[in-house]
Amino acid sequence: MTADADGYRALYMSETLSGPLRVLLIGESPGDSRRIREMLGECGSEIELVHCEHPENGLAAISEGGAGVVLFNLDLPGGRGTAVFDRLREAAPDTPIIVLTAEGDDPAVLRAMQRGAQDYLVKDKMDAELLCRAVRYAKERVQAERALQHSEAMYRRLVENLNEGVLTVDRAGIITFANPRMEEILGYPAARLVGLPVAGFFDPAGVPDPAAKNPFCRGIDQGREFELDLRHSDGRCVHVLAVTSPVVDAAGAFGGCIAGILDITGRKRAEEALRRSEQKYRFVVESLSEGIWVSDPDACTSFVNPRMAEMLDYAPEEMIGTPLYSYLPPSCVAVMQDRLRRLKGGSREQFECDFVRKEGSRITALVFVSPFTDGSGRFRGSIASVMDITERKRAEEEIRVRNKQLMVLNRIISVSASSLSLAELLEESLDKTLELMGLHVGIVYMLDAERKRALLQYQRGVPPAYMPQNRILRVHHWPFNFIFIAGQPRYIERQSDQNAIEAGLLEELEVSALACIPLIAESVVVGAVYVASREKESFSREERTLLETIGKEIGSGILKGMLHKKLEAANREANLYLDIMTHDIKNAENVSSLYADLLLETLGEEAAPYARKIQSSIRKSAEIIGNVTTIRRIHHDSPDIGPVDLGAVIRKEAAAFPGVTIEFGGASCQIWGDDLLPEVFTNLIRNAVRFGGSGVRVAIRVEEYDGESVLVSVEDTGPGIPDGMKESIFHRFERGRVDGCGDGLGLFIVRTLIERYGGTIRVEDRVEGRPDLGAAFRFTLREVLPSGDDEDDDERPDGEEGG
Repeated sequence: MTADADGYRALYMSETLSGPLRVLLIGESPGDSRRIREMLGECGSEIELVHCEHPENGLAAISEGGAGVVLFNLDLPGGRGTAVFDRLREAAPDTPIIVLTAEGDDPAVLRAMQRGAQDYLVKDKMDAELLCRAVRYAKERVQAERALQHSEAMYRRLVENLNEGVLTVDRAGIITFANPRMEEILGYPAARLVGLPVAGFFDPAGVPDPAAKNPFCRGIDQGREFELDLRHSDGRCVHVLAVTSPVVDAAGAFGGCIAGILDITGRKRAEEALRRSEQKYRFVVESLSEGIWVSDPDACTSFVNPRMAEMLDYAPEEMIGTPLYSYLPPSCVAVMQDRLRRLKGGSREQFECDFVRKEGSRITALVFVSPFTDGSGRFRGSIASVMDITERKRAEEEIRVRNKQLMVLNRIISVSASSLSLAELLEESLDKTLELMGLHVGIVYMLDAERKRALLQYQRGVPPAYMPQNRILRVHHWPFNFIFIAGQPRYIERQSDQNAIEAGLLEELEVSALACIPLIAESVVVGAVYVASREKESFSREERTLLETIGKEIGSGILKGMLHKKLEAANREANLYLDIMTHDIKNAENVSSLYADLLLETLGEEAAPYARKIQSSIRKSAEIIGNVTTIRRIHHDSPDIGPVDLGAVIRKEAAAFPGVTIEFGGASCQIWGDDLLPEVFTNLIRNAVRFGGSGVRVAIRVEEYDGESVLVSVEDTGPGIPDGMKESIFHRFERGRVDGCGDGLGLFIVRTLIERYGGTIRVEDRVEGRPDLGAAFRFTLREVLPSGDDEDDDERPDGEEGG
């Protein structure tokens, strides 16, 4: 290397690495330490090298602080370099570490870089220039990080102490930061604001444009300034001025905004008071979002703000000196002249008005106009605040149309749901459609069974001359095939090039616009509805959509009627099969029971048990058939609820089990029930006998419950019911207390009947905490109260028609 090169290198390093620096070298031998010291000496700066040959000494030194850069030998004996490096990072996370290694492709080097090493140097390839550059970069990084931290702290203090609120909002409108001033503006702690949607604090009445997108989430590349009302935690409205700047990522994508929020509530109140008290148009400020129009006593324009000129597509100077009336449609001039005359009497006006823009189009505006006078009280002109509400009026009109459409559709749906027959559905649907849509002529056609002809079912407003030739349509002829075969709506309107058939159809019906809407049920065209107007020249897009929706709804009603008829037929057929099966099975059971009795009389002791098992199976089958019949009655027959003598029912059912000890205690009373009530006690007693055996004892008690109901308890001394089964045994097909026994219907019937009578049922241990000592079924029944008590008819169980 030449002397010039050496001088240049020293000059370069001295200029880029100035000031004292302490470098800590860890893990190198003394010889390597001398070599590194010499290299650092060429950096042209005061560098103190502290060498710690043993890593433990280096850890202690770095913990004491003061080291600006650490040079660490990663090639420690025994592969300890990685572990020591991790301990160094933990001891001094903010100190840059440069790794020294024998091989640059060592996996340990890659791991160290991933874990936070500033750089790595290969020992054999390291020279003074390379080492000094690495040290310089490490020092510069530390200085830059400290400067950044200082800058962040300074700006954070600035933001936190501003008299102006600061919000950062992401692209979804969620608050990500709020300074203390925002706490005062909104009345919520800043930490609580973070994570909330900024739109949640908008006052709906104060949002500049309710239909517009959230102003904090508009992805534009320029800052915005707007005013809006925010809702304070105590409910009051805070009017603020918001100045937003977009936040974009490295790719230029919008990621949110930072907003300065200034509480201008007081200022706005002062401006409003000033506007009411002052007599000149210094009220007008260029920043207003609405148009300001000032005119002289002769209604000539003396001032407009830029927003007003923008509304009408003029420059402000073009409008100065021009008459106000030149911007109005001719039909509005006389009305405006009358309004301005009233202004001279001191009145204020608020009204909607149409204005003509420069190119001839119109806008609708909401105008607030007030007179102003001079010191002597003489009328000097008017000042008007003009707000463009064209889009709002368009939206209101669309909402009005939509609401009307929904009203029409709801009425048609109501007709479809309540119609008892196809004829009633077609007639009422057509009448409602014509009435609600302001149409004059309507016809309903239905296809015959062969789908070759359409037969007229109902008509309204049709001229008599149309009827004879059009009661039956051949649907394969054009244009009827378009409707009845293809299932597509057809709109026939007067046109200059209209074909003769469609023109003749309009002439025969004496209408100017006709809509032919197919009726489709289950993807099949079953008919069509024709509706027509004598005044409309055509149907709007919204009207066509509504008519086609009405057609679909009528088709759904037709399909519902078809399905209802099929369901009724299937129900009748199922009941017929069930009646036949029940009758025949009962006859077979009777015969089987008779033969079983004969077998018992003739068989010996060894074969008799088999005959008894046959008898038991026959009785079980009879019980199942009885349960099925009961369930069918519950679901098929209408309830006939009336007063029932509960005591008489219990005594009669107890007598049906002569071999069982049944105790009945409690006063007899009248409850609301029907002839299925005995099934409750039959199933509960039979259930107790089945699982408790012939020696089981049953106790039935009736007691007052809540003044309107009685509590009935049916207790037995059987094996009880485990806690895990107490909820499930009342469900359908859940078996009894022993696996494999029971048909799973008896207790389901009991629960269904109790609920039918307006009561509830539960099962408990006869002795609390001892399920092995028997079960207690407890249920409520509504008592028939004596006349004169405070009871209403609506307190009776569902289906009761009175006593």
